Amino acid sequence: MDEMTAKERITCAIEGKPVDRLPFSPFLAYVWEHFPPEIQALGQLGFLQEVGADPMWRGAPCPVRVDVPGLEEVRTEDGERIAVELSTPVGKLHAVWAKSQEGTTAFLFEHPLKTVEDFKVQLWIEEHTELVYDPAKMNEHLQGDGREGLSIGMLLPRGKSAFQSLVEMYVGTVELVYALADYPETVEALWQAMVANDLKAARLAAEAPYEYYITWEDSSTTNYSPALYRRYIATELQSFCEILGGFGKSYIQHVCGHARALLPIMEAQGVKAIESLSSPPTGDLSLGEARDMLSPGVGIIGGIEPIHFLNLSLQELEPYVEEIIAAGSGGPFVLANSDSCPPGVGIDKFKLVAQIARR
Repeated sequence: MDEMTAKERITCAIEGKPVDRLPFSPFLAYVWEHFPPEIQALGQLGFLQEVGADPMWRGAPCPVRVDVPGLEEVRTEDGERIAVELSTPVGKLHAVWAKSQEGTTAFLFEHPLKTVEDFKVQLWIEEHTELVYDPAKMNEHLQGDGREGLSIGMLLPRGKSAFQSLVEMYVGTVELVYALADYPETVEALWQAMVANDLKAARLAAEAPYEYYITWEDSSTTNYSPALYRRYIATELQSFCEILGGFGKSYIQHVCGHARALLPIMEAQGVKAIESLSSPPTGDLSLGEARDMLSPGVGIIGGIEPIHFLNLSLQELEPYVEEIIAAGSGGPFVLANSDSCPPGVGIDKFKLVAQIARR
């Protein structure tokens, strides 16, 4: 077989078609900012080419922009916190993030929706949201790093399905369960308005030249029960699959936690592949178990558990990766470290995994 381009190789691997070799498409979230300056100077595309990996751009720029006339945002930031206040004609919302200097990220610890009145303010925002097809950032990406490898487009401006956004970004897991019990009609009204906007965004985004799309679902039963997933998330994601299918395109689901109870539901939604699937301790099932649960046509992207990627020595990493490859070989498969990469994983480990994949 002639040598494939990285895009051809990854696409064929996702589709379950013959490849010249197994693609290795690492996830660089969190580790990239901790690489030495001379590595960062290469850019992510240059780095991936240097180590012999196949570039996969997860969540490439969404081609849909959100405008909300009448909404004002004030952001304040100090050394430890980031605060955001949203002002609307019907009220204000306030959220706070704590900075992590070690992880070069920030964690939301005060969600914006705390009372029933806050839910009504967010409903006003959803009802006054305007969605616009705006390919500028996407085009910049495709002309830059995205010129090589496979770009998987972000389907939604908010980045996650409506209920997942409520869980992570707007309310919080425990508080959302209480809200569903205390004022279910208000929560349902907001959820339905959010879903309506998401479906509009998906129809607009499907016009873009991406072949595959993703959202940052972070699907895991550590966040909600299978029943809540089936009721509020699977219904929306199935609509995504149907919309994209009408354009000859596919949806890839991001999973970065406990997915054992969710995989059958995900397959029923019509997903093309499960991305960032991980074994314990991050996940709750092995790659081989996942492969056995899924039909041969459903792809898996991932396999290398982040903690093992960090802690295993080079000598230990090689047989571990070979076991992962063997477990993933029963269907469409792209080798990757799952979800993210802890700071501290050395460049030599990326090179080693790329070498193993080439074998």
